[in-house]
Amino acid sequence: MHGETHLKAPMPGRVVALLAETGKPVAKGEPLLILEAMKMEHTITAPGDGKVLAFYFAAGEQVKDGDELVDFEAE
Repeated sequence: MHGETHLKAPMPGRVVALLAETGKPVAKGEPLLILEAMKMEHTITAPGDGKVLAFYFAAGEQVKDGDELVDFEAE
């Protein structure tokens, strides 16, 4: 996997925590953020090795289904 990837919200919810640091390397499957939806926590993970370029929402903010959550650059 090469290039940039925009990770989207799989459902409406609230961002609970940002787990990765922007600009720092992450491995495939590493947790990037936690989204709370329907009284359950969903962990959004890295789709491959790379780094987070930006988070589009802060902890505590509401998101809609399909909102872009993370700008991820794959190696």
